[in-house]
Amino acid sequence: MDKKIKIIPTVFAEKKKEFDEKFNKLLDVSNEIQIDFMDGKFVHGKSVKLSDVPNLKRYDNRFEAHLMINNPEKWIKRVKNKGFCKVIFHIKKNGKGSEIRKIINEIQKQDMEAFVAINPETREEEVFPFLSQVNGVLIMGVHPGKERQKLIHKTFYKIENIRRRNPDLDIQVDGGVSPKNIRYLVISGANIINTGSFVSNSFNPKLALRELYKLSK
Repeated sequence: MDKKIKIIPTVFAEKKKEFDEKFNKLLDVSNEIQIDFMDGKFVHGKSVKLSDVPNLKRYDNRFEAHLMINNPEKWIKRVKNKGFCKVIFHIKKNGKGSEIRKIINEIQKQDMEAFVAINPETREEEVFPFLSQVNGVLIMGVHPGKERQKLIHKTFYKIENIRRRNPDLDIQVDGGVSPKNIRYLVISGANIINTGSFVSNSFNPKLALRELYKLSK
């Protein structure tokens, strides 16, 4: 694998005021930004609503929607209309393959990238049937719905196993990323890394992002 490493800051916000602060802070920091959505059902946390997000077509940045929600298929056209270029949705443990394929197809039909995400309790083998269809896989390094958690160690093994299965696939990691472990995530085979509070809560987010890039090499 010889893929360029990308580090994408995340807007994780439960209230609109917090969202606006983080969103405006990150616009000048990174060309790519992830926005997290949580419905309080799929995960315990609840985020801002899609209606709280401005029209993203007005910006030059590239935005990805991380849907930590039940029934992600109901959001696809709405996030497309909002201006997202990529959708990440979670597959449930022992989820129906036909339903997962249908969601992937619908996302790609809307001219967006489709990434499937797996939680820490979901084995990586669950995504193997979809590797030839998806644009990439996201591995949660923590249990979704809460910031500032410690990276779960088996994340490294999951990355390695998926990378062995598909050397050219985009493998993304979200949750628990820190200056101490980012290099090991890259060595394991991840080429897209999400960073939450380390950058968004930093006094100098540009410098914090630059530090992560430096440490990833």
